[in-house]
Amino acid sequence: MKKLHFNFNHPVIGHACLVPLKSLKGIYQRIKVISKDDYTLEIPLTNCHEGKWKLILNWEYDGRNFSLNEEFEIPGIKPPLISAV
Repeated sequence: MKKLHFNFNHPVIGHACLVPLKSLKGIYQRIKVISKDDYTLEIPLTNCHEGKWKLILNWEYDGRNFSLNEEFEIPGIKPPLISAV
């Protein structure tokens, strides 16, 4: 399963929005996220198709609001090379 992995120095409880950059109707995925005990966070990409995406991660910690915005790409599956003999 494809996932985005993050390491933080504090607990993270918030929401992640996964937005395809070539969206026709503004369709996006909103996921509630909670970091593990070691402050790592994994965001599953199981419902994301190939292409370019933007992650918007928002959370609150110690009375302060945080936001992380990252663009990433999910590559397509390339067919194997077949050579003619």
